[in-house]
Amino acid sequence: MCWSCNPYCGGCKPPKPKPFKCPTCNTYCFPELKTCKRCGTVLPELPKPTPVMCLYIGKMCATPCNKHKKAVEKGAPIEACKYHTPLDDNND
Repeated sequence: MCWSCNPYCGGCKPPKPKPFKCPTCNTYCFPELKTCKRCGTVLPELPKPTPVMCLYIGKMCATPCNKHKKAVEKGAPIEACKYHTPLDDNND
């Protein structure tokens, strides 16, 4: 159980992408930015997370958290997940 939420943890919800260095000036940039604040270089796109089968809800998830590793106990109803991200409209 967590005392406070670390958005980069990924334990109970999908992790937030971590800041990375600009390839030109080495300034740390947040992934949601398209260009570096310092030098204006266009930043590369981050790789997308690998989709996994979520054992918690029994569906494929495009941006998984660590809940996907723990199956619901046998006989218990399958839980809903407010952070579930379907692969696309056709695969869910």
